[in-house]
Amino acid sequence: MVSIRDQLGSMEEVQMLTFTLDNVLYGVNVHQVREVKNFEGVTPVPYAPDYVKGITNLRGEVIPVIDLRRRFGITGKKDETTNIMIIAQDKHPVGVMVDSVMEVLTLPKKDIDTNPESLIVDKSEAVLGVAKHDKDLIILLDFLKVASKDVMSTVREDTRGFHVQTQNSPKL
Repeated sequence: MVSIRDQLGSMEEVQMLTFTLDNVLYGVNVHQVREVKNFEGVTPVPYAPDYVKGITNLRGEVIPVIDLRRRFGITGKKDETTNIMIIAQDKHPVGVMVDSVMEVLTLPKKDIDTNPESLIVDKSEAVLGVAKHDKDLIILLDFLKVASKDVMSTVREDTRGFHVQTQNSPKL
């Protein structure tokens, strides 16, 4: 899979699939998403981490499903009309539950801020930057790192580690 960092180094534009979680707009590299499907239910797995919603059957293949709201420490219930984005991590598909999938955007490189000074993300390599599109800010994620146990395990220490600061805002 191609990471956004690799794409930004060699191209003037990057294609991102956008989605929402708790009314916040996120984007991931389209090359990291194999498919999008409607939520059809999962089977819970005993002793799984709290962010693992369970497993589901994807055309005869059993795959784990991660609840991204829980993974990011977002509280509050979302109705079950969610989407699952299927990614391939180490050749194994993983489902990632999101509130809604929006659209594919082609973003110019100049509209993407990857400057660590403008982002407050002490805990994760999964946040790649922020893109400006019209009046919206889109938090760009690396889904392969979001689904990784190693990278995201430190996020549990500070579940509010995904704060975005604009350049004119005071630092927290």
